[in-house]
Amino acid sequence: MEIFGENYLKSKKTHEISNLSTLSIQFFHSGIKYEFKLAKRQNVISLMPNLIQKKINGFFDLILREQIANDLFNDSKTIRCSKFRITKLKRGSHKIISEKLLSECSIHQINSSSTPKIPEFEWIHNLLVITNECFEKYDKDPNYFNKPTHDSVLTAILLKLNNALSIETPIWLRKQRKLTDYLNLESDNYNFSFSNSITGHIDLLLYDGIGNNLIIADYKPEGYFLRSLPQIAFYALILRRILNIRDLNVKCLSFNKEKAWIYNPEVLMEINKEMKKFGNPKLVWRRIFRTI
Repeated sequence: MEIFGENYLKSKKTHEISNLSTLSIQFFHSGIKYEFKLAKRQNVISLMPNLIQKKINGFFDLILREQIANDLFNDSKTIRCSKFRITKLKRGSHKIISEKLLSECSIHQINSSSTPKIPEFEWIHNLLVITNECFEKYDKDPNYFNKPTHDSVLTAILLKLNNALSIETPIWLRKQRKLTDYLNLESDNYNFSFSNSITGHIDLLLYDGIGNNLIIADYKPEGYFLRSLPQIAFYALILRRILNIRDLNVKCLSFNKEKAWIYNPEVLMEINKEMKKFGNPKLVWRRIFRTI
């Protein structure tokens, strides 16, 4: 377990970071390095209701003790959330579906150029400002800063955004072996069993104190948010299962430096209906969604 904080933007000179009470731990899953980083833990968690505090603290302790389902993460047969995409639709359908969901406010879009009118979303504007700062500093002096990477952008947000908790947070569900696995709903069992074994790594975990929402955020610099939306929605559904709290509020956030989408994971139900109009492809996540 390591302390991190300095040089989070990989600049060529040392920068002072105000919050060094942060932890990191590396996992190698299927040969790929994932560095879980946790910051401002007590400050952010103290804003949560007591039950969520207990569950999220227990989950983070589990990760820091490396007591996660490494067998699933390193099993090539395990389903990865990163593979969940909206594909095989007719040309132009992504734009039509996106515009419909935005117009009906099933998805809210926040642009980096203006502060949102809804107070609950003001912190999202701050997140976009931090993301843009990473690129502005590089554009201003590329000899001083390296080009921002996926990790450096997420780490900057983790350290600077008041409500950011962790990055590259591992999550998993283990396929049930017997019927009683379905019935174990009241235990603090972070190896919750369900219909399929699924794993993933949440880019950025935050807490919105105004809306009382855990936020599952994913940085997609290339955009195309609708295409990857099932991946982020499943992160939220799995975390809800892991924490096992009835009526837990979990929202999803897809973002790059220009804009962000915020939505409930249940928006997949609307997307499922719309997809039937544009080819109705048989995708693995659509089958799993019916069971989770």
